[in-house]
Amino acid sequence: MDTQDLRLAIAHVIVTELDDVGKTKLQKLVYFLQAAYGVPTRYPFKMHHYGPYSEALETDVARLSHAGYVNVSRDRMGFGFHITPGDSQQEGQWRLALAPHKQLIRQAINMFGECETYELELAATIHFVKSLSPQWRKDRVVTTSQRLKPKFTRTFVEEWYDRLERSGLL
Repeated sequence: MDTQDLRLAIAHVIVTELDDVGKTKLQKLVYFLQAAYGVPTRYPFKMHHYGPYSEALETDVARLSHAGYVNVSRDRMGFGFHITPGDSQQEGQWRLALAPHKQLIRQAINMFGECETYELELAATIHFVKSLSPQWRKDRVVTTSQRLKPKFTRTFVEEWYDRLERSGLL
C-alpha cells in the first residue's frame, strides 16, 4: 500500500467519523496522527497562522472532494469551511491501508475529535515547538508557544502542555 492511499484514507475516515470537520481541525488531527502517533503519512508540515499546516494535505482534501468522497463548503456565517462525507464510498484498498493504523486513528479521534479548533491550534503548536527542540523543558516550550500564539494565556498554554504530556504525546 502506498503513502498516497494511506493519506487519502486517513483524511476520509476522519471526515466520516466526525461527520463535519473544518479544514483547520482536519489539519491538526492529521498532524497529530503523523507527528505524535507515528502514522507514516509523510506530510510536510510547517508552522502557519493556525499552527502546523501541510499544503499537501490541502491538496488531498481537494482530490477527495473532486472524486466525491467528501464535500467541502464554506460556512454560512463566514467561519471557515465544513468538510462532510460525500456520496462516493471507497472500500477495498483503503481498508487495507488503514488496517495497521486503525487503533492509532481511533486514539487520536478519541483524544482530539471533540476539541474545539482553537484548542487543537494550540495543542498542535505546543507539540510542534517541542518536536523541533525536544531538549527544551516545559517553561521554554510554553513561553515559545505563547509567543507564537499570544491570544492564549500562559495558564491555558501550560494546561495544554500538561495534557499532552500526561497523554504521552510530548
